[in-house]
Amino acid sequence: MIVIKRGKEPNSLLKFRKDNPDADYETDMPTDVAKDIREQMWEEQRCLCAYCMKKIDAPAVVRIEHCRPRHPKDEQEHDKKATLDFKWMLGVCYGNSLVRGVKPEDKTCDAHRGNTELTVNPFDELSVRKIKYKADGSIYSDDADINKDVTETLNLNCQALSLPQTRKNVLMAEKNRIMRKCKGKSQDAFIHELERTYASLVQERNLTPYCGIIISWLESKLKIS
Repeated sequence: MIVIKRGKEPNSLLKFRKDNPDADYETDMPTDVAKDIREQMWEEQRCLCAYCMKKIDAPAVVRIEHCRPRHPKDEQEHDKKATLDFKWMLGVCYGNSLVRGVKPEDKTCDAHRGNTELTVNPFDELSVRKIKYKADGSIYSDDADINKDVTETLNLNCQALSLPQTRKNVLMAEKNRIMRKCKGKSQDAFIHELERTYASLVQERNLTPYCGIIISWLESKLKIS
């Protein structure tokens, strides 16, 4: 999972909400406004799914996800206004749901989540930092609620999509790149390369597919907590 840095909402969404104060995302969202939302999220998230971090090829195939469920459990009254709040929208993949006859256990992300509420907050860096990775690429958390989010609700260790192995491969490739670049150089040069890579991913937002495991590894090496 990546930390989401959401920018100013699209002007078309702002205008639609002002012109239609009683509108509901599910029944009233215009196609052109949804298109603007997808394009902005795709750019802000560097073409990555907010949950599994796979590459999303184009804005047109971005799925608009609501971090806060549109219909929370035990909802007393449907909050239409909240469904149009851009600050809680995420761009995600289709979680393997477009495959004909796919089993529920082989879906991920929003497609597997359904309407379950999440504890982890993709917009909060400290919350996302509670997500960790095992040597085999599996994702987990020492926080029981967040662990349930990533392993059960979002199914981010889906074996059908080889997510753990893919993350492991991504980390190994990055480790090898750093080792090749720093071969024969000092420990200070090695640390500098780790710091440069971390800054590129986190501060400069040069995000790459499945980079969460790289960021987590760099934080452990640099003792960032």
